[in-house]
Amino acid sequence: MRSKKPSLFPKKQNSHSPLKTCCPAPIAVIDIGTNTIRLLIGCISDGGIIRVASDRVVTRLGKDILKTDRLDPNSIEKSISSIAKFKGLCEKYNVQKIIAIGTSALREAKNSNEFLEDVKKTTGLNIEIISGEKEAELTFRGIIGDDALFGSAYLRASMIVDIGGGSTEWIIYKKARGEGQRVNRQKNSELKMGSIPIGAVKLFETFIKHDPPAPEELQDMRNYIFDEFSQAFEKNSLKDYLFLIATGGTATTIAAIDMGIDGYDTNKIHRHKISLPTLKTIYEKLTAVSADKRCKIKGLEIERTDIIIPGTIILLTLLEVLGVKEIIISDYGLLEGALISYHVL
Repeated sequence: MRSKKPSLFPKKQNSHSPLKTCCPAPIAVIDIGTNTIRLLIGCISDGGIIRVASDRVVTRLGKDILKTDRLDPNSIEKSISSIAKFKGLCEKYNVQKIIAIGTSALREAKNSNEFLEDVKKTTGLNIEIISGEKEAELTFRGIIGDDALFGSAYLRASMIVDIGGGSTEWIIYKKARGEGQRVNRQKNSELKMGSIPIGAVKLFETFIKHDPPAPEELQDMRNYIFDEFSQAFEKNSLKDYLFLIATGGTATTIAAIDMGIDGYDTNKIHRHKISLPTLKTIYEKLTAVSADKRCKIKGLEIERTDIIIPGTIILLTLLEVLGVKEIIISDYGLLEGALISYHVL
């Protein structure tokens, strides 16, 4: 008998089912990214993920990494402090295991080992730096954990992207006829994935020199992104991939702007659909004003005021490459994939 595949929707709690009963031994995943450090505390129970707590903080650890090849000195202290804070939160929830993973910035920086040693000395945590392909794999595992999304038409022939600050992970997937809910990577030749070293922070620092951005800066950025994606996908026919599923800070922020919501509401953001005309309208709104006015747009976090434009151009370019007219937003990905992987191992 096949085990039930975990669902990423949190199980609803009631007064007779406290978290400490449903999740007596939670684990935590900390993702140290180029722009943001994120935390998820949870466990798998009755085939689904119970989300006990989550948090995130923008530290911009990978600021100017293309120029210096090093982690930003001012951001290192904030990042270590944030990780220590997250560890304290884990202790509050009696977390049994903390999984700390590093992505693009830590993959590239020459002083990553120094950072890892400082984190170890301060918090006692060991950070595993994962490859771009591993990051894509965990992202895919997290997204397919959503039974409702995975069982729908969206994941039958899709491209999935996770737009980060320093890299963009991609997965192209076409479900084989007759395949059930569980993906068998060894038998499914239509599952391919990878990582491209472009992200919202890197693009902003490379191309945008004016506020608001000059038209030629935006066009140069778009041409560069188009060339990068064209090279990455040249061996993969994309004509049969009918849907674009996007996760990561850019995607969820665009969803929040589209809905005009303050704060972060995962229940509203997850599975939200954004049409190409709507995305173009949002892009025009973002690029028409300077940062001091842009940051007042409802749904846009002030820490993303600068990098939301490059992230949006990545989405627009992907729609152009794929020839699709709509994006489906997923609020699940790397963190959930790491949590599921820990339970599967």
